[in-house]
Amino acid sequence: MTTPLLEVTDLSVHFPAEPLPVRAVDGVSFGVGRGETVALVGESGCGKSTVARAIMGLVPPTAGEIRWEGAPAPPLGEAARRPLLSKLQMIFQDPDASLNPRLTISSSIAEPIQIRERRLSRAERESRVTALMTDVGLDRTLGGRYPHELSGGQRQRVCIARALAVRPELLVCDEAVSALDVSIQAQILNLLVDLRERFELSYLFITHDLRVVRHLATRVAVMYLGQIVELGPTDALFDAPRHPYTQALLAAVPSFDANRTSTTRARGDIPSPSNPPSGCRFHTRCPKVFDRCPREPPELYTLPEGRRCRCFLVEGDQIRSRPASRIGRE
Repeated sequence: MTTPLLEVTDLSVHFPAEPLPVRAVDGVSFGVGRGETVALVGESGCGKSTVARAIMGLVPPTAGEIRWEGAPAPPLGEAARRPLLSKLQMIFQDPDASLNPRLTISSSIAEPIQIRERRLSRAERESRVTALMTDVGLDRTLGGRYPHELSGGQRQRVCIARALAVRPELLVCDEAVSALDVSIQAQILNLLVDLRERFELSYLFITHDLRVVRHLATRVAVMYLGQIVELGPTDALFDAPRHPYTQALLAAVPSFDANRTSTTRARGDIPSPSNPPSGCRFHTRCPKVFDRCPREPPELYTLPEGRRCRCFLVEGDQIRSRPASRIGRE
């Protein structure tokens, strides 16, 4: 098996709270291979953005390991982590909050170049900034403007240009299109696909919108209450989801097919991550629950064709000779 570019193993992030800690992420494992796009999906509050922030070093993990090209990623603040920050960049959901309102667009894009490549002359930096603006579809005449003078889609293109400025290998996109109009979402998604091919990028794409996933992702990891409940190739997961939660998510996607019917609908609300249900965490909302589900937590079973699923209904299909604790690229 090829060593993943990014590998997350048994990652947990718990936040102190009263009366119980918030178990935002609880034993998550997955990998992102070189040139691959892995989508991390689930309802709001499932912990997917916390996974992204832990990978970037913005929140400390409670347990688990994050590895880059097979080596442990140093904690944020250590000098040894600085080279990794050039290889691993993040695009946030809100471009307004990501950009300094007092800096022009050119200055915002030039800032990471100036920090990382101090030997470049001013003319060389300006040339790089112009090239980056062209790469993300921004007219260079916008360089002298401020963020409030641009549209939401243009501001997100600036954020993408800033992330590309240090020539990263992997971009973590945390709901990077959810704050944009639908027509602009399609433009940004097409841009990300184009940039992936041109610069040989890898993506960890975090979203709650399954409509954008099939267009972009190589594999999909579905999260529920801090855990991955299903992972597999995009087409296989969309065409034949195995976990009832995945089935419920796909059934909730709007469709123009009047004949489409589904009996797999999640019931009720998401339980608190401070006090998740016993056994299978989805059993309180699952239409296929049976007597074993509240009593025993299911494993993340390894299935054929590079798929994994945390449900007793697939237990008989598991491949017993391979461990499910380390999830890399197949």
